[in-house]
Amino acid sequence: MSYVWQLSMSDKIQTPIKPLFKKPKTPKRIGSSIKKEFVHPRDYNAYSLPFSCEDCSHFASENENCTLGLPTEAHLKRNQIHSYDLSGKIAFCRFQEID
Repeated sequence: MSYVWQLSMSDKIQTPIKPLFKKPKTPKRIGSSIKKEFVHPRDYNAYSLPFSCEDCSHFASENENCTLGLPTEAHLKRNQIHSYDLSGKIAFCRFQEID
């Protein structure tokens, strides 16, 4: 390849254009995500499973908060029943103490 050929081809070789602005990174999760476990419909109907915040002794019902400071939105009975109806899975709280 000659020097002239390189000059003539230099305008045909395209280099990737770098974006002027970078996309903002998504923030990291503070904690691990909630793991939902499958509950067989037979067991769900046969047993009285304590699966919601309302069944726990750490739940303050007047403001729907956990006394341990854990998030309660996903574990409230109305959300748990809705989740079970859609997917057959329930998010059990690992710190639940039964009254």
